[in-house]
Amino acid sequence: MKSYQGTKSIHMVGQAWQIKTMLKQWQKQWGPEVTIAELLIQSNVDKYEKRI
Repeated sequence: MKSYQGTKSIHMVGQAWQIKTMLKQWQKQWGPEVTIAELLIQSNVDKYEKRI
């Protein structure tokens, strides 16, 4: 499975079971109430903080 992250999107390429597994891992890590949009925002903040 491959995943690509842009500034406003995430693309996952793979079989359905692989993508479901990845989403379940995210739920375990971040909690079931967190949306993908919130993950993108947090990811962009992390990238910015690393540059400083």
